[in-house]
Amino acid sequence: MEGPDQRDGEPIYIVVGNHRSILGIQEIVHSLQSSLTKSLSVRISSNIKNNAINVVIDEFSLLSDATAMKQTKELYPDTKLVLVATEFITPVSLFGVELFRTFNFFGRMDDWLTLLTDGVRSLRRRAPSYMRQRYLGFVEAVKHCDLVVAVHVGILPGASELLSQCASRAAPPLLVYPQIGPLTVQQQNRLRTLPIGFTMTGTMTRYRAAITRKLIDTFELLGWSGPVFKHVPFEQPPVASSVLDELHLAYNSIYPEYLFNLNPAQSAKWSYSSPMRILRAILLGQIPVVTKRFRDHPLEDVALLWDTSRNGALDLAAFTIRDRDGWLDTYVRSISAYDELAEAGNRPFVRAIKALAGNLPLAAPAVSPAEPDAVVALNRPRQRR
Repeated sequence: MEGPDQRDGEPIYIVVGNHRSILGIQEIVHSLQSSLTKSLSVRISSNIKNNAINVVIDEFSLLSDATAMKQTKELYPDTKLVLVATEFITPVSLFGVELFRTFNFFGRMDDWLTLLTDGVRSLRRRAPSYMRQRYLGFVEAVKHCDLVVAVHVGILPGASELLSQCASRAAPPLLVYPQIGPLTVQQQNRLRTLPIGFTMTGTMTRYRAAITRKLIDTFELLGWSGPVFKHVPFEQPPVASSVLDELHLAYNSIYPEYLFNLNPAQSAKWSYSSPMRILRAILLGQIPVVTKRFRDHPLEDVALLWDTSRNGALDLAAFTIRDRDGWLDTYVRSISAYDELAEAGNRPFVRAIKALAGNLPLAAPAVSPAEPDAVVALNRPRQRR
């Protein structure tokens, strides 16, 4: 028993005011909403609400935002703060000796150059790079939270260690899985009618540029005469009257030109999948395409794979005259199968939120970093039917 339905009780607030734009976090907001709204009342807020449950999405490059969490807990002890961890906590090591930790350090040349720049900034008494500053703010914010949740299993070990180091009384960190639900009429129409081609959103790194160049060259070798790729960088969303309107407009204002949404990793050494990028493609009414399967998140199984080969490109180009209605049925069933996994995976998170609301004792989570077998089982890809 998980206690009474709380939809008519005090709302849970998803706090987004520490972000400059909704565009970078709209998939995370969707993940939180879709996992909670079945049994809880959820609202979007720019500010922390005193004496309520607040789910704050990580972005503490301004240390004042972490300070605001500390002051809120001191002045209003009944305020509950749930911190959503979105970046990977990684060690920086030299000759096998760990120097410190930061976000998303994977040993690339760019990573070391940023580290060197940070050292120079420190000597000149200047603020560190964005990701380093963001990590330092995250460490401060963790000290004042009641619960940590993560959007990827790879984030859990680092978050768990950080909680231990901070002597936090928060429970072990939990996972949040986005739940997609039935596709809208607009999404289905796009899947049926969009022409063959690829879009890619977000930052165009050097590795992504190399992948897209290979994609274009491969289609040219197939005799493709027209354009096949477009990069869509994040832009400012349309002016909205509220945060919730901004969230809706951010999706509705985007009209994808092509059927496929390409999702390569940021670099060749990147170690994890990007479920939020895959989710974005699905919500836009496109087919997500990955260039590598990391096998660390069940949403990967909904995406198609382009292995950068000619034959792989031929398979995707065949969608030009393929029976899309038949394929769409298979696609919808793969999303439904994923949603079953996601709903089961979200139960510990939903239970923990209800516990903070005072309905339940905060029990040990069903899936935690101490139970790797459970995590692997949850994320094991399922065969499409």
